[in-house]
Amino acid sequence: MPLTNPDKKLFPDERITKSELVDYYRAVARVMLPFLHDRPLVMERYPDGYGGRPFFHKDLPDYFPGWIHHRQVPKQGGTVDMAVGLPPS
Repeated sequence: MPLTNPDKKLFPDERITKSELVDYYRAVARVMLPFLHDRPLVMERYPDGYGGRPFFHKDLPDYFPGWIHHRQVPKQGGTVDMAVGLPPS
């Protein structure tokens, strides 16, 4: 999947771009992925930019591709379908 807006400043004070953050995640993936295996994943989203009010997006959006692993996770009053981490390859 192509990276959209690679030059977008995600952390303007530190001048970190989206592509730099992706590069960092690629660099640490082998160390980080074992700790994420089969754990529910949450996205902290900033719809109005980094300085705006964030929210935690827990449910698996309809637009996520079918290869994303997910499972039902208990929550108060029911369950939520969440993405889960894969084992390292």
